[in-house]
Amino acid sequence: MNKILFAFILLVLLPSILFAQKSKTNTVLTIDNDKYSLEEFMYVYNKNNTGSSNTESKNIDDYMDLYVNFRLKVKEAEDRGMDTSAAFIKELAGYRSQLAKPYLTDKSVDEDILKEAYERLQWDLRASHIMISVPEDASNNDSVALAAYKKLVDIRKQIIDGADFAEMAKKYSDDPSAKDQPAGRNRGASKGNGGDLGYFTAFYMVYPFETAAYNTKVGDICMPIRTKYGYHIIKVTDRISELGKIEVKHINVKPTAPTEEANNKAEAKIKEIETKIKSGSISFEEAAKLYSDDRGSADKGGLLPAFEVSRMVPEFIETISKLKVDGVSGPVKTNYGWHLVKLVKLVKIPSYENYLSTLKTKVARDSRSNKSKEAAIDKFKQDYSFKEYPKNLIGFYDAIDSSIYSYSWTADKASSFNKVMFKLDGKKYTQQDFASFVEENQRTKKKGTKRFIIDNLYKFWVDKTVLDYKDSKLEEENVDFKMLMKEYHDGILLFSISDEEVWGKAVRDTTGLKEFYELNKNKYQWKERTDAVIYKCSTDSMANLVVKWLGDSLALDSIIRLANKSSSLNLHFERGKYEPESNEIIDQVKKEIGVSNIIKYSKTFFIVDIKELLPAQDKSINEARGLITADYQNYLEKQWIEKLRKEHSVIINKELLQSL
Repeated sequence: MNKILFAFILLVLLPSILFAQKSKTNTVLTIDNDKYSLEEFMYVYNKNNTGSSNTESKNIDDYMDLYVNFRLKVKEAEDRGMDTSAAFIKELAGYRSQLAKPYLTDKSVDEDILKEAYERLQWDLRASHIMISVPEDASNNDSVALAAYKKLVDIRKQIIDGADFAEMAKKYSDDPSAKDQPAGRNRGASKGNGGDLGYFTAFYMVYPFETAAYNTKVGDICMPIRTKYGYHIIKVTDRISELGKIEVKHINVKPTAPTEEANNKAEAKIKEIETKIKSGSISFEEAAKLYSDDRGSADKGGLLPAFEVSRMVPEFIETISKLKVDGVSGPVKTNYGWHLVKLVKLVKIPSYENYLSTLKTKVARDSRSNKSKEAAIDKFKQDYSFKEYPKNLIGFYDAIDSSIYSYSWTADKASSFNKVMFKLDGKKYTQQDFASFVEENQRTKKKGTKRFIIDNLYKFWVDKTVLDYKDSKLEEENVDFKMLMKEYHDGILLFSISDEEVWGKAVRDTTGLKEFYELNKNKYQWKERTDAVIYKCSTDSMANLVVKWLGDSLALDSIIRLANKSSSLNLHFERGKYEPESNEIIDQVKKEIGVSNIIKYSKTFFIVDIKELLPAQDKSINEARGLITADYQNYLEKQWIEKLRKEHSVIINKELLQSL
């Protein structure tokens, strides 16, 4: 519930609550033996009257009448057992699952995540890394993971002591792009990047990698961090203000061969082009068309499709970051040859408020969205005095054998285990509880090492237990959630019983509908109507032709065919039976059978051919079915309410109600 609305309800309720305490009752309505509190009535009242500026006595009394009808209908549904049906239980559980989600995450962390991401998007980083692969399904405590971590710690020390990062990356990194690659059957040889990942910004790397990079100063190397690919050390080599969407033009001169001589010739040529542009003897765009070896962009004056920093070689990005709009760089060397670059424009990220919707979508698709759930679990652990005994997990590393890989491990293999693994709100959860959980949940997506499986199952068990416990306490701890669930509970029942007694019944009960129509047919009347064809012509000359064709008694389809022979826009028509004030063209013509004069309306010309003048008469049941059905539903509703009020005892605490 909106906090301001909740505060308003409390202010409205406060005098009534004090009165209720004085009169020792807070029951505002009793139906048979069921009692309904003032708070519950006011919650519904305020929810449905948020536009009202006051709570006058008359309004409260009127709404109480509606509230009694509402409660009688819900009670009738409960008396019929609708709230015990499998369909109802499933539907309500589905709504509850959705409504509970916001209460099972930390909203403050959600806001922090969004702001953190937006802040990172203000900067583009250039970084290099060295990676030692570790299977995603290996635990941090497994030997392969420990060995990778130790190896990277040693490599980092060597680099800090003077070893070249790029050479160490080529020698040790498991990222294949770091090393030179020989020519293959379908590809040429490629030069390794020495671990250089180029420029990137938020959302372009996996979240742990991104976080480590943004938390590392330029020139520093972070300690090993784990991602799903393995362990990494990261060296940040540059940090520039966000460039956003980039549009540039370039002139490219490629060496004719992979030799130093060819490279020198290409360099000399690009410098000569630069000189001509600087002298003003040729424009950048003309030079691109004449000299650029990138023929895809040359014909467009060198214009490249818009790109982001992660989509372009780092030498380009470094150069662009130093240019102003319409500025032209000096010669830039990349793996694609030599370039001159002209900055066209930069489209920066909008303000936080204007970018928030996009940001939320990006975060929802990213692993960082789990942070609010993890933070909530940590908070709930504190709230419910969570205490853990991690040593009591160790025995499972031996007790759980290879049968877990075939999903056939059974809890009796740990039957001798009886220690407490954790406590939550005073309740003990034992090794036997965990053993049963493993038996029921051992079919995991990732197999991995035994330790990995056990550690993940244990974390899953703890997290699920904490969240399930919090979930079970929501109605008890949150008045707004309790009232919202009550609202959904009653709303589903109200819909079902109303469909059975009113809405659906009015549609299904064709005999009852016909009888109702016969008793009330004088309410469903046609006024005097004009049965006519309206011709809509694009020009005055076309209108005159239509008048002529009508005078010659041509059939409608013949007139349309002749008129639209050259263009289907020449003539349109509509035919109908029109009551007064239902059509502004019909209202302008004299009500007599035959063809009207030409009527000019705006830039269009109309002719009306009146076929018949119909007197006022009853509408048939099919002609007024929508209105009749709606009226029949109102009739059924009224009859039903009268019946419910007769069958049940209704007592309103008017003294308490008047206190409002």
